[in-house]
Amino acid sequence: MPKPAVVRRALRRQVTPEPAEVVEGQIAEICRDLAVEAKRIRQLQDQADELRTAIRQWASQSELGSDPRPANRGGQR
Repeated sequence: MPKPAVVRRALRRQVTPEPAEVVEGQIAEICRDLAVEAKRIRQLQDQADELRTAIRQWASQSELGSDPRPANRGGQR
């Protein structure tokens, strides 16, 4: 029959992960978090690019549609 101290050590080894395993797990979790954040940043960059394009199109259309001559008193150009 094994001594109680031997049994406790064996159980502790099975339950408690090694420090290197803990660190590896933390690193893996950080990598997953970074991947999620990088994906979100790419999505935000794409949305910003789409908005920039839409604003440029709107600005160029408003420049084409506006008459640079001032209106006279009657409201006609």
